[in-house]
Amino acid sequence: MNSRKQRKTTSSIVKNTLLLGLTVSVVGCGSTGPATYDKYALSNQEQQLINNKPAYLQAQFQTLFEEGQRNKVLNLLQIGKTALLNGNVDEAEKVFDQALAEIETVYADTEDARMARSLWYEEGSKAFKGEPYERAMAYYYRGLVYLYRNEFDNARASFLSGLMQDAFAEEEQNRSDFALLMFLAGWSAQQMGAQGLAEDAYNELRQFRPDFPLPDPSHDTLIIAETGKSPRKLADGVGHYQLVYRRGKKFKDQRVSLATASQEVTLFPMEDIYWQAASRGGRPVDRIVEGKAEFKKNTEAFGSALSSVSNTAMVYSGGLGSTSGTNAGAALSLIGVASMAISMNARPRADTRYWDNLPDLVHVTTTRSDSIGNGVEFIFQDKDGQPLNTQAANLNHQTEQQTIIWAANEY
Repeated sequence: MNSRKQRKTTSSIVKNTLLLGLTVSVVGCGSTGPATYDKYALSNQEQQLINNKPAYLQAQFQTLFEEGQRNKVLNLLQIGKTALLNGNVDEAEKVFDQALAEIETVYADTEDARMARSLWYEEGSKAFKGEPYERAMAYYYRGLVYLYRNEFDNARASFLSGLMQDAFAEEEQNRSDFALLMFLAGWSAQQMGAQGLAEDAYNELRQFRPDFPLPDPSHDTLIIAETGKSPRKLADGVGHYQLVYRRGKKFKDQRVSLATASQEVTLFPMEDIYWQAASRGGRPVDRIVEGKAEFKKNTEAFGSALSSVSNTAMVYSGGLGSTSGTNAGAALSLIGVASMAISMNARPRADTRYWDNLPDLVHVTTTRSDSIGNGVEFIFQDKDGQPLNTQAANLNHQTEQQTIIWAANEY
């Protein structure tokens, strides 16, 4: 009789504990969902500004005003890239300047700047300033616009600023390994006639891309092509507090050739943007947890796409003139789960906002303008070198001082 009562009592404890545990778990899980934010109502002035923008930018400008300060930088960066894709250099210049002014407040001695770097506040509630690779790419695009304007000193300064942003991550300093920016800083110095500064940049570049044939002093034409889609940020782990990076998906273009009237040359794969997103100072990152990078222990399977692109018949061409337990046990287990749910709720969710119209890879070459004639065609290819039927944006700007040709696939 007493035994029966004891069993019933234990069962009741388990039942009540189950209910308590499930209640706590449900509350904990429900409260860790992604935050939602109301859209701001547009003023008449803002609506008028949107109406005066080109049709291909109007939706993005509306999002900019509706989402406000929290996503201002993110939206400006994406507008800037869209403007470049449509050949609108003036608009790109204006919005990248606005975005960079906001980014640079990360280093200002203000409460907003401290909050932007803080490891205490919920990640997703911060005003977006971008991860190191995103900030570096903002300076890359601004530098391209300076090159377009023949402002080589400002272009070099912009690329160097991008290198600094690449080195600053998670409240720590890392060695920058952004080869694309090193190359462009050297190219800008070369076009300035500052050969010493160019050599300094190229010497640093050699440490990361020893197989890249450096520009000949006679070269006055820069050719850049972007392939693939942006790296993605995902929330991982219990409570979604761990930030992980994944390569973009649903694209095939990985190589680029340039066809002129007389020849075809393969561009050199200079930078893997996913690698830049998922590494710090050349070390692959497993995940970002509360603002701290946790590095991969086994890096054998983690490699830059540049190696596979380069090694799949990707020989650079110089053709353009380039040199059971018990019920009681179950109750204790449930208590543990409930405790974990409470702990999970105390961690900040990972911020998974990302610049979604960046490329996967950036390819480059240089040459003399007289070697390419009047017309050029970019041929985008898959990893095996098979041509793809793609729609690419193209900027081709030629002056007496230099020529810059830039192309990117539109997705």
